[in-house]
Amino acid sequence: MSITKGNLWIGYVSMAVVLFLQAFSESVQGQPIQSEVKSTTLRTSTQSTSLQTGTQSTSLHTGTQSTNLQTGTQSTLIQGGTKGSLIQAQVEQETGPVNILFLIDASYSMKEGLSGSENKMEAAKRVLQESIEQIPGEVNLGLRVFGQGFTGDPYYDCQQSALLVPIGQGNRRSIIERIRQIHPFGLTPLTFALSQAEHDLKGLSGTKTLILITDGSETCGGNPCEYIRRLHDIGIKMKVDIVGLGLRREHEATAQLNCIAQASGGKYYDASTAAELIDSISHSISTAISGHVITKPRTIELNAKPQSIAPPPPSK
Repeated sequence: MSITKGNLWIGYVSMAVVLFLQAFSESVQGQPIQSEVKSTTLRTSTQSTSLQTGTQSTSLHTGTQSTNLQTGTQSTLIQGGTKGSLIQAQVEQETGPVNILFLIDASYSMKEGLSGSENKMEAAKRVLQESIEQIPGEVNLGLRVFGQGFTGDPYYDCQQSALLVPIGQGNRRSIIERIRQIHPFGLTPLTFALSQAEHDLKGLSGTKTLILITDGSETCGGNPCEYIRRLHDIGIKMKVDIVGLGLRREHEATAQLNCIAQASGGKYYDASTAAELIDSISHSISTAISGHVITKPRTIELNAKPQSIAPPPPSK
């Protein structure tokens, strides 16, 4: 078959186009995309994507594993995909004060032994004194006791609770001195004591933590767990951390104290030795001081007013 000049010319043109396209493809492979003065690099695959732009950087990783996004003057972390998700947005430290009220059980059973030659009360007093000396001075502390007296009349004995040192600063020495004077005598009016502690913390700004040290459950007919639930339902925030002394075999008491702690957003600690008592109180104090972090944005009800619930006094 003869080749005409027209067919030969078409062949030359086709070959030139193919060579041009190959050269262009090789020249653009692996080149970053430049945008104005700042640079933007985009990498994508089945696992992750990274994006940096603007005067600050934004990092985005996405895929089946996780997503991480940082932008602006603060950072936002988002992890998502098949392994779960975590979102933190505009997290900042709360500026309000830290308030800790110690609530000490002085019922008669606190005379029982805990470990070694110390009884429960002596161990609690010693550990408390050592712990209080280590708490930073800017933390507000207070001390309340319950079951500290006994008359033989349940009407009065079930209302035995006293605020020995009001919540404030510069009162460490006073708290230690009053702790030394506590002696076990009475019953365990736990619900009444919690209601009085709520009154002590009422009106204070910042976080409010009640550290309860006890060796038993309510003995005056109250329902302390239900009382704490009612506080939570009306928006009163009072976290109750509880240290139970020698209660590992007391399932009913442990269940009640666990219920109180969980209903308030606190934690129950079981201590059967002085060493465990030290660890429990130290952990509770550390959490109260360092654990007050808030996440914005928050919804604030401008017309909401704090309320208080007081349990009815025991019938005489």
